[in-house]
Amino acid sequence: MTITLMIATVSVEPGWAVGTLAAPDATVDRDILLDAKGRPWVPGSALAGSLRAHLRQAEPPADERLMGSRPPGNREEAAASTVSSLWIVGTMFTPDGGDDRPETPVQLEIAGQTAIDRKRGAAAVGPLRFSRLAADGGKLTVYLRHDPTHAPMTDADLRLIAAWQPAIGRDRTKGAGRAALIQLRFGSVDPSTPNGAATWLAHSGPDLFDAVATRDVAVHAQADQPWLEAAFEIADGLLTSDGLPSKVAQSRRRAGKPLISGATWKGIIRSRAEFIIRSRYGEQAACQQLDGCGACPTCEIFGHQGQRSALAFRDSYIEDVPDPLPVRTQVGIDRITGGARNALLYQIQPLTTGQLHLRIDTLRPVDPWVRNLIWHVLRDIDDGLIGVGSRTTRGLGTLRLTSQSEELHPVQVPTLEATPTTEAAQ
Repeated sequence: MTITLMIATVSVEPGWAVGTLAAPDATVDRDILLDAKGRPWVPGSALAGSLRAHLRQAEPPADERLMGSRPPGNREEAAASTVSSLWIVGTMFTPDGGDDRPETPVQLEIAGQTAIDRKRGAAAVGPLRFSRLAADGGKLTVYLRHDPTHAPMTDADLRLIAAWQPAIGRDRTKGAGRAALIQLRFGSVDPSTPNGAATWLAHSGPDLFDAVATRDVAVHAQADQPWLEAAFEIADGLLTSDGLPSKVAQSRRRAGKPLISGATWKGIIRSRAEFIIRSRYGEQAACQQLDGCGACPTCEIFGHQGQRSALAFRDSYIEDVPDPLPVRTQVGIDRITGGARNALLYQIQPLTTGQLHLRIDTLRPVDPWVRNLIWHVLRDIDDGLIGVGSRTTRGLGTLRLTSQSEELHPVQVPTLEATPTTEAAQ
């Protein structure tokens, strides 16, 4: 029986996490899955769904042939089901600069985020949560094994796996989990032959894969074209807090670089898009529920509890930041006396200048009107009608477009045109 062993090398961008329900730290709402040594871990099950979805898109679909039947719905289907012949045996993550040493420490970070009340425009009561994630990007080594349960591994199967576009962990629509397959090696071993038995018994674990998987399969880099891009500069000041308590409120950073997270972009753009749709078609035209209604156009674009967003918002790192940053000292005012209020002295350290780049990708096809709608939102940011980050009502958060804006057209949502809601709004 000839067994095929494969080693897939996946490049992972910073800010990823495979979640776990068991959080030993009570202050963290969404923790990251760690191995016995306390390092971020990616189990094979976290990649199997992505690989199966990729195999399903082949012509003809290869997911059930290579990875077995889908979960059966009744006894008859269970009797006819097949097991997977393609295994994801395990993974090993090495951060950038780790020199392939498994013991290299990985930096973790805790980031806070909250929902915005759709009526008040301020932070909603209750939804503040903190998530732990890996602040380091690096290389994920994935070990795969194919047993010829139904049919041997073919060259076409190897080329199909080499075209895989993996995704790692949670929050893919908010800039996390971005990855790319950069190398695939393979080899075969037959433990029933003398040479194969010697190889099989002389090696174990990753060493066995390294000894067998010595041939490369050509990996063609996929076109990584953004769906929408825009460049901004800070006009006055910007403060994108991570929500963690500190003596001086500072902008969120990763590896020393300040950033606007994809979650922040998604929340701001969705909120303003809902405002525009309500202004155009009436109050009931956009989502009214904090967790998404699942039936309105904004839920279709930005997702809800039952469906992932069609758009993925990348983190925006801020460049050309002055060093050191100025610290501003402020104090609360007593509403009765008009003087300074006791024990309300605080400090902030906003970014006074800087350049940043917004990038939005698509996870499934979207209609042209969506792009026009989002450009209306970006122009509203440029006009100062909405701010980014915290303390936007106190002079912070104004951004100016430095890239060319697309030509704007009146917002028209096809599903809302000539409906009773539209007629009522008019």
